[in-house]
Parts: sequence; structure tokens; C-alpha cells
Amino acid sequence: MNGYYFIENTVNEYSSRQQGSFETLDEAIKALAECNDWWCPKGTGTIYFQEFGLHKPAKKVYKA
Repeated sequence: MNGYYFIENTVNEYSSRQQGSFETLDEAIKALAECNDWWCPKGTGTIYFQEFGLHKPAKKVYKA
């Protein structure tokens, strides 16, 4: 499957944002160590896989 991994973190009670995109899940997990949800310590967030193409939903692959 062709696509990319991205980290998403909450920034407040109502919204979240994409923190970065990566070629592999391993790269995304390593980068997650520097990210955090707004109420949590570093190393928290969600990693999704986004397949290339139209109307392809992102799939949650890792939650920390």
C-alpha cells in the first residue's frame, strides 16, 4: 500500500492538528517522543496511515 504516516495531537479540548508526516511507522513512532497531546506529557498522540488516492480514510495504527 502506498501512503504516509502522520502524527495527530490535540491542541485544546475541541481540536487537533497534524504534527508531521513520515515514510515509515518506525520513523513516526520515534518522532512521537517529541510530541504530546495538550494535557499530557511528551510521547503522547495518535499515528495514522493515509493511503494515497481520492476518498481514502486515514486509519489509526498507533496510540500512545
